Amino acid sequence: IVIGGDHSLEYPNVAAAADVHGKGNVSVIHFDSHYDIGRGRVHLLDHGQPVYRVISEGHVRGSDYIQVGLRARGPDLETFGWMRNKGMRYHTMVEVEKWGWDKVMARALKEARENTKKLWISFDVDVLDPAFMPGTGTPVPGGLTMREAQPIMRNLCAENDIAGIDIVEVAPYLDTSYKTAMNSNFLLNACLAGIAMRKKGLKPGYLNPVSVDHGLDAYYGKKN
Repeated sequence: IVIGGDHSLEYPNVAAAADVHGKGNVSVIHFDSHYDIGRGRVHLLDHGQPVYRVISEGHVRGSDYIQVGLRARGPDLETFGWMRNKGMRYHTMVEVEKWGWDKVMARALKEARENTKKLWISFDVDVLDPAFMPGTGTPVPGGLTMREAQPIMRNLCAENDIAGIDIVEVAPYLDTSYKTAMNSNFLLNACLAGIAMRKKGLKPGYLNPVSVDHGLDAYYGKKN
């Protein structure tokens, strides 16, 4: 688990995971408001190009790279052509608005499992709405709420064999409140809870009986 820094960290992180598990044996679900495919950027490595580097160097197949939450100004048509040529999967907030998070994440997870068993989660905090994550370098309105993000991250970690996780673009110094640090900590906690649930063989929807009112089943109807 890697915390902090800008999104350029994803490139060495995922490359290292591919070295361990084998190139093409790791899929990525990438939460972000931006595409991060800066093919023409002048720097050797920066926060706007990790996706391009990971795929173009063969660490992850394009068809095993899934983006979720995109809503910022998109790349040019040539770059979209590159993405489609590589077989990348991408799910914008327009898709979320139309179908809802449950269906979008079910599709993303199905795509991630088509060819690999190991999953890397790359979570750029600007996928969250600035109301919940103001301390980040390039915030974009219209993103996830914490109520949506926490169960998504917990369930992903509970349902999958996680190769690694990065939570990036956290910049608390840009936040006049404690909100950014607090919510980043809660996201990390959700990941760790999911990993622990998988280790214990618990289903993603598990609730410890002592954590809920004793009359819950009778009131709502018992569910497995």
